[in-house]
Amino acid sequence: MTTDSAARASAPSVHVVRARKLLLGGLAGGIVASVAAVLGLGLLYGRPGLVAALLAAAMVLFFYTVGQFVMVMFADAGARTLMAVSMGSYTMRVAVLGLVLLAYNQNKQAWPALEPMAVFIATIVVVVGWLAAEILVFTRLRISVFDELAESPGEHDASHARPHVGGE
Repeated sequence: MTTDSAARASAPSVHVVRARKLLLGGLAGGIVASVAAVLGLGLLYGRPGLVAALLAAAMVLFFYTVGQFVMVMFADAGARTLMAVSMGSYTMRVAVLGLVLLAYNQNKQAWPALEPMAVFIATIVVVVGWLAAEILVFTRLRISVFDELAESPGEHDASHARPHVGGE
C-alpha cells in the first residue's frame, strides 16, 4: 500500500466530513447567538438576566453539541442504526434536561438571581442561531444525487422495436 493509499484509507469518509461541518457550523452559529443573547439580556435584565442567559446558552450549546457529535460518531452507520442512535441520544438529552429543570423547580429559592424570561429568550435565540447556521452549512454541502435509469423488462427486446405504420 502506498502512502497515498494509506492516507486515503485512514481519512474520514465523506459522511463524517459532512457531519463534522454541520457540527462546527452549528456550534459557530450557536456561539454567536449566545454572545448576542448574553449581552442583550445582561443589558436588559442586569445581573439576573446575564446569569440566566449564560446558563440557558450553556445548556443549549451542550444539548446540540452532544447530539451532533453522536451523529459524527455514527455517520457511516446504516440508516436504521443511525436513527436508533439519534433517537436514543435525543431521549437521553431530553431526560437530562428534564432532570435539570426539575431540580431547578424544586429549588427556585436557591436561585433568586435567575430571570425566567431571560432563560426563555436566550434558549430561543441560541437554538435559532444554531439551526440557522446549520441550515446555511447544509445548503453549501456538496451532496451528489444519482438516479438510476428506469428500464422496463423487455425494453430492449427487438420484437418491440418495430415502427408503427398507419392503418395497421
